[in-house]
Amino acid sequence: MFGAAANADGGAGRTARRGVVVTVACLSVLVAACGSAAKPRASGPATAPAAARAGQVGVMDLAAPGLGLVALVPGAQGAGSALLVSSADDGRSFVTIGPVTAAGTRPDDVFFLGRDDGWFTVFNVDTAAETLYRTTDGGHSWRASSVPGHDLAAGAEDTVQFVTPAQGWLLDVQPTGPLESLYVSTDGGASWRPVASSRPGAGQGVLPELGLVRFGPGPAGWLGGGMFSGALYQTGDGGLTWRRASIPAPSGSIFGLPAVFGRTVVEPVTAGQALLLYRSTDGGTHWQEVSVLPGATAGGCAAGQVSVSLPTPRSGWAAAVRAGRTLVYRTTDGGLRWARTAASWPVPPDSCEPPAIQATGPSQAWLLTAGSRRLYATANGGATWRRIDPAAVAAAG
Repeated sequence: MFGAAANADGGAGRTARRGVVVTVACLSVLVAACGSAAKPRASGPATAPAAARAGQVGVMDLAAPGLGLVALVPGAQGAGSALLVSSADDGRSFVTIGPVTAAGTRPDDVFFLGRDDGWFTVFNVDTAAETLYRTTDGGHSWRASSVPGHDLAAGAEDTVQFVTPAQGWLLDVQPTGPLESLYVSTDGGASWRPVASSRPGAGQGVLPELGLVRFGPGPAGWLGGGMFSGALYQTGDGGLTWRRASIPAPSGSIFGLPAVFGRTVVEPVTAGQALLLYRSTDGGTHWQEVSVLPGATAGGCAAGQVSVSLPTPRSGWAAAVRAGRTLVYRTTDGGLRWARTAASWPVPPDSCEPPAIQATGPSQAWLLTAGSRRLYATANGGATWRRIDPAAVAAAG
């Protein structure tokens, strides 16, 4: 099993909430230089008609039991703007909490640290300008600031994570550059400074490969979770230097982001069609294989990417594609036994967009299906799933 250590970072499911693997697509424009942040400006909840602004689910954040955030992409006409809605009852009802965003904006990421402190990033499809919105009162009011830029080619992504209301990191990924840059903020996101990059400048560290980055309390962090991630890397100095974790996974494996429970670290790895879990009890120095789920996925494109959420030392969830359908697996004994939930969902032909699952415990999880990006919720361990309809979500505005 995973071990019984307390989770020091406030939720392993939050640490890897975007899933194990992120789809990587084409980009061409290099990241904008990190300049002085713009003066924050006040902004309240969105008031524009939601139905005219929102369409498909962009990103989600299951931030706490019962509390979920959904960022919606503008509708098919593309004239709308990004919209952020919140549910306090496991997706049964929503309220619009997002700030008023400009026309032509798309959501990049949403991250809430508890119920009050939240960050919402959007980019403009015409100018590539990235804006970070910050709330300290659960979305009743927002302040905005400019952040390091965004690329307009498909697959570009900025992700944000905060470990305290003041300290956080922003990661700008441009896969076809290829280029990835890591920034840190100590004032809640009002300003940022570069820490490391795949093409570092003076005084910056070197990122060893493209992938997601997640930090725990203090300067400890992890790099992994890219579509072509060939290893897991660890930093102990806030991202300036990185070392490769000595995980004895098969050659060609895809590494995800780990779940951290004090000194116990659990790392999900996709090896061919199998999902493997490796555990370290000394903070990442030594590793051993503790779980195997054979045949979890069929391999190839979206079918080769497994999303994993490990919210507690014993409970875990995985979503993958096999035989043209999105499947969900669940464990309650630290991975010794995995069971497939009864429901499954068809994947559009030739789709390369993987599923994503986030959980807050053994009973509650949200699933974004592969390709179709339909959102479902379960509150009974996957026995039943309830569709969260984006049209109903948009109607909250």
